[in-house]
Amino acid sequence: MAEIVSGTVTDAGARYIARKVAALEDVVITHFVLANVPGASETTTANPAAGLPAVSQRVGGNISVGAPRYNNDNAVTYSLVLGSDVGDFDFNFYGAVTDTGVLLAFQYLPVNRKRKGIGQVINRNLVVPFSNAKQMTGADLPIESWQYDYESEIEAMQMGVMQNSVATISALNSAIKNHERLLKLENKI
Repeated sequence: MAEIVSGTVTDAGARYIARKVAALEDVVITHFVLANVPGASETTTANPAAGLPAVSQRVGGNISVGAPRYNNDNAVTYSLVLGSDVGDFDFNFYGAVTDTGVLLAFQYLPVNRKRKGIGQVINRNLVVPFSNAKQMTGADLPIESWQYDYESEIEAMQMGVMQNSVATISALNSAIKNHERLLKLENKI
């Protein structure tokens, strides 16, 4: 399942939201920015006064964003998939940028190594909390509609494979014993 990361709304992002609320306009996220910020990790305290990372630290280009999904009335989730055709770079910063170029929210992550190639797909979700987020972003689908935890299905499939393996081994063991009995009856052993 894709990892969910709760974002820190920046001071500039809060001002952007306030302007949009006052003008009765939607909050619009146009793209994600990924960066490899030296010395940053998932334990780095997110500073709301922060802006976009330096251009020299940004990786992967501007990554387009789809429609948000709502967690509840006061939080929405933006999601991206870095496909197998994207790479090669490392990143430890993930941020959502508005239609006016403002960094709305971001989060530091453990260093993620994105390499181009089959099987190299990274899913990343960023939860952006603010008052009336669902209404202000036009999010119309709940997070449950597109994020599903497949853990129980995977466990059931694993159990089925194990049960099938045990049955197969038991059947082979019986076949070997029967074959040995036949060989003994025919005095070939």
